[in-house]
Amino acid sequence: MRKKNDINTKKYKQIPLSITAKDAVLLKRYCELNESSPKIVIKKVVHEFLSANVNMPEEEIKNQLSLFASRETDLFDFVKD
Repeated sequence: MRKKNDINTKKYKQIPLSITAKDAVLLKRYCELNESSPKIVIKKVVHEFLSANVNMPEEEIKNQLSLFASRETDLFDFVKD
């Protein structure tokens, strides 16, 4: 039985990618000019595109405003019974 792949369970994902012949020629030329591999270039381009166009979901932050609130203390708060 095959395991169902969940995008959140692994650090790296493999995604099949098909590009046109024209794009493949451009990719090959770009790799030659920058002395890089197609895999690295595609990762970089995808990362830059996603970083510029999609905001990461923010983790829920607990209310920490009370840490900076001024405290009014009463002398009788510290009296032991």
